[in-house]
Amino acid sequence: MLINTVLMFLRELLPLFLLLVTLLVWHRNRWRRFILLFSLPAILMLILFSSNMLWISEQLDGFGLELLYCLLYAGCFVLLCIAVAKGRVAMPFSAFACACLLSINGSNLLLYIWLPTQSNTDPSALLLGIALGVGIGSSIAVLWYYLLTELKQWHILSYRLLLSLLGVRQIMMASALLIQSDWLPAGPQLWQTEQWLPEQSELGFFLQALLGYEATPVLSQALAYLAGLLLLLWCSRNLNNNRRSAQ
Repeated sequence: MLINTVLMFLRELLPLFLLLVTLLVWHRNRWRRFILLFSLPAILMLILFSSNMLWISEQLDGFGLELLYCLLYAGCFVLLCIAVAKGRVAMPFSAFACACLLSINGSNLLLYIWLPTQSNTDPSALLLGIALGVGIGSSIAVLWYYLLTELKQWHILSYRLLLSLLGVRQIMMASALLIQSDWLPAGPQLWQTEQWLPEQSELGFFLQALLGYEATPVLSQALAYLAGLLLLLWCSRNLNNNRRSAQ
């Protein structure tokens, strides 16, 4: 129970922490306003989705939750594209992008917490697992913040690339759900790296949070990933100038 809780919280929180910290590096001069714009819609969406989780999951022959998550992942990606392309409205769009991601991961965590509490599970193991998962994720986020700060000062292209990888991860997650629900043709499998870099390994875990690493990607996922990465890089071509104008 303890290990499962730690892994669950790391899996759900690490992608959010990485994206949130990356955008905080961009908006660090007005980080209080960014946190406010992120927190309010995130809390409202989380309450709305978590309170109607059962009803949502029963829609569309049992695939309602998957479709909702796909829309939120896609919305996160689109909002990031708009944010990096439009400097004057970058902050609200990037904050709403994080709110979309939190509504997904937060709903999964609330569901995970709720289910064990209905059985005879020891609550101390659950609480300790939550504390460890949040603590490890926060530590990685702090290191990521300082790394990005140094890279951004060195060259803006490194920041653009990492932000684009975090953004296009949402496309990878959405495509995986669409393939799982048979709404997107998978196509042939491109490669198999499970034996060299398992998704459950430490490095695989981090790469999955950063760029949506898949050990067995298929053609449709690769095409969507490549198109999304190129789009985000193109949209962020004037990111440095936009940041100055936004300030």
